[in-house]
Amino acid sequence: MIGFVDPRDRVPLQLTGDRYVNPVSGATVASVRLGIARFVGPEPSYAESFGYQWKKWHSIRSDGRNPGHNLRELILERTHFGEFDIAGKTLLECGMGGGDDTEVLLGLPFSEIHSFDLSSAVERAARFLRDDRLRVFQASIYDIPYPDAAFDVVFCHRVLQHTPDPAEALRRVCAKVRPGGLLFAHSYKRSRRHMAEWRYKYRWLTKRLPWRWIDAYVEHAGPLLHRLNRHLYAHGLTREFAYRFVPFYNLPAVGEGSATTRESILELEKQITFDALTPWHDHPMQSAEFRATIEGAGFEITHFFDPDTSPVFATAVRRK
Repeated sequence: MIGFVDPRDRVPLQLTGDRYVNPVSGATVASVRLGIARFVGPEPSYAESFGYQWKKWHSIRSDGRNPGHNLRELILERTHFGEFDIAGKTLLECGMGGGDDTEVLLGLPFSEIHSFDLSSAVERAARFLRDDRLRVFQASIYDIPYPDAAFDVVFCHRVLQHTPDPAEALRRVCAKVRPGGLLFAHSYKRSRRHMAEWRYKYRWLTKRLPWRWIDAYVEHAGPLLHRLNRHLYAHGLTREFAYRFVPFYNLPAVGEGSATTRESILELEKQITFDALTPWHDHPMQSAEFRATIEGAGFEITHFFDPDTSPVFATAVRRK
């Protein structure tokens, strides 16, 4: 497998017991706990609400554990991986969360999949995913412990907006793609329509509250708001009111998750609402900045999805 390097000086690391050590400086760069390399300290990070949510809703977005969710269909539609020769290629997944996308990627013919997240959600991923091609580790997207241009494919889905500086995070991701390699990147879009959504009216407060308070809110208020949204979203004027002010997600009638059970749909709406209200960072990118960052890193964009609202995402090939 592609080996770890020290993010600071790019020196290849050596595994000594339960530590990854820089052989030149002698410094311990990462520890190994529960079988997972940790390139971050034990203190909570800005992303730790994701560790909480993915351990609680551990199966709701999994195609394998929640049949009918159709995440595979969504990922293949967004990435256009079916149009490229990915057999035997290496892949880096930046921001794996609890590993639901990883589960889909393991169903594709990659030779190696290296997946990381800043949060402790990697522990949930390691619990459910078993594959000799997969390496799970914990690291920051700003300090990815691999050489630049090391991977055939780099995949970054539903992550960038939750970093302090999405454009810089995207540049760090782009750097890991080899010449001729493939990038898939995704971000919430900073559009007038998207920024009018209810989450941006309440996040100033909810992101400062204990996660368990938001958890209690979605558990107790969720069933009532789910039923209310079913009525409000059925009509044009009330639909707009609900989109702007009712603080609970309404799952569309078609698309990811909509073909599962009623119970699963409600749980998915709870999870997405928790996801909307708790992260410390939620910084959608403008389409022009998103495109310019990718092209400025030396890529030719082959597919670009840029709707009026959100999200924005692209598949691109790095020039040789």
